[in-house]
Amino acid sequence: MIGEYYDRVWTTKLSLAHYQSLEARWRSRWDFAVERITAGSRVLDIACGDCVLGEMLTRDKGCEVLGLDVSDYARKMAAKRGVKTLTCDISQERFPVGDGEFDYATALCCLEHIFNPGHALREASRALKPGGRIFVTLPNAVNLRFRLAMLGGGLSKDFLHQNDGEGLHIRFFNYAGDFERLVAQEAPSLRLVEKVPALKNPRKHGSVARRVLDGAVRAWPNLFAEYSHFTLEVVQP
Repeated sequence: MIGEYYDRVWTTKLSLAHYQSLEARWRSRWDFAVERITAGSRVLDIACGDCVLGEMLTRDKGCEVLGLDVSDYARKMAAKRGVKTLTCDISQERFPVGDGEFDYATALCCLEHIFNPGHALREASRALKPGGRIFVTLPNAVNLRFRLAMLGGGLSKDFLHQNDGEGLHIRFFNYAGDFERLVAQEAPSLRLVEKVPALKNPRKHGSVARRVLDGAVRAWPNLFAEYSHFTLEVVQP
């Protein structure tokens, strides 16, 4: 059932006009991960979708990428980008990979969509070598735009992810500490080594507006950040 749901989501998403341009759909999470992944490494892309990130890592950094996704349609689109994928419901299934196979894992804007993000983090940790790193991006559920909508008596469609071609958000995290508490409680084999507040798509803003917004995000991250980027490291046994 969850696979059929995300088949519908991805079919709609990839038919939208603004998804025909990679520039229009650009996200800072891709920059965050690509900048930190070493060339030639093995990468597990969790909830990979149509594998934009996997294609970039393969093409630009010579990485060996394996994607996991519950949607057959998304995986078919990923194959067109030349990325190998396997079917997996990351909320509850054991990842179809061996222990310690990968240098890095990415879980970018996916943990907010699943009931059991702790399971996904534990499985990602199992799949990594000791000292391996997981890059996580989460929407900041308490940014100013969402707060103003609530003060007005409503919820932003972006808060629940209700626009066409978007899968529903069912878990919510702020920048201030929600995710760190989840990791400490449910994935103790991981430790936080980096936390970065960010805009969702900096490229859509002009240079002046970007500087102003970036300054606001750095000064008041829990209020102005749209994304929270995290780097987690597998603790040595």
